Amino acid sequence: MFKRIIVGVDGSPASINASKIAFRLGNFYDIPVVGIYVVDVRLLEESFLADLAGVLGFTYYEGISAKVKEFLEKQGDAVLTEFSALGREFGAKVSVVQSMGVPYREIASQADPEDLIVIGKVGRKPVKGILIGSNSEKVAKHAKSPVLMVPQEERSIRKALLAYDGSGNAKLALKICGSFKEVFGYSVKVIHVEEEEEGAKGVKEEVRELFGEDFEFISTTGFPEERIIQVVREEDIDLLFLGAYGKGRFRELFVGSVTSFLIHHLDIPMLLAKAPKD
Repeated sequence: MFKRIIVGVDGSPASINASKIAFRLGNFYDIPVVGIYVVDVRLLEESFLADLAGVLGFTYYEGISAKVKEFLEKQGDAVLTEFSALGREFGAKVSVVQSMGVPYREIASQADPEDLIVIGKVGRKPVKGILIGSNSEKVAKHAKSPVLMVPQEERSIRKALLAYDGSGNAKLALKICGSFKEVFGYSVKVIHVEEEEEGAKGVKEEVRELFGEDFEFISTTGFPEERIIQVVREEDIDLLFLGAYGKGRFRELFVGSVTSFLIHHLDIPMLLAKAPKD
């Protein structure tokens, strides 16, 4: 199913939870699990540190970035040591990488289309408010591979929901959903959102042809993000699969704004699938 699993680690609870799921998947697929810690170069800019000193009230001096870099590298070593130890507890094939750059770019660039990126949905920020936006969402936008986003809260994966629009990305999400089912043993619901109900029968048959019989099909109309969130909450869904940042032939279901809306309004694991481009 995958060649490797790449895990963005920062020592946060969400990162640790993501690592546990990555090790479980790595064991099942018998593939390497690679932990990557990125020293954020934006935190080492002298102009940034000078401004930060004024805000936080510490003494700035020329060359302080070298001390900050040393601190962050030591922190990275400690985080990766903990990651490796946890991986050994799971019996996984573990390796680690520490690099320097912009975190979301570095993590995304490490993965090939045949890999899986697993990342905590909320990462540690050295100073609250410094980094604008979510690193996990930016990883998903820039990655060539599927991305599994994992929140801080640990939960049993008992029920999965697949949002299906017939696109190549959605078909990949369907394939991964079927493969993960062997790992977690969850029940599967498939939701299809149309402007009108016509055509849903054909979509159901397509899902059955690709997935088999073991799913419950939900056909509905309205705004995709609202209907998906409604089902997630009413059915107590534990894992959401969707084709991300693309357009389906039935409806422009997963444009970036819809994907982003779901990321920001749901606190469950989400698998965002991107089919390789020709």
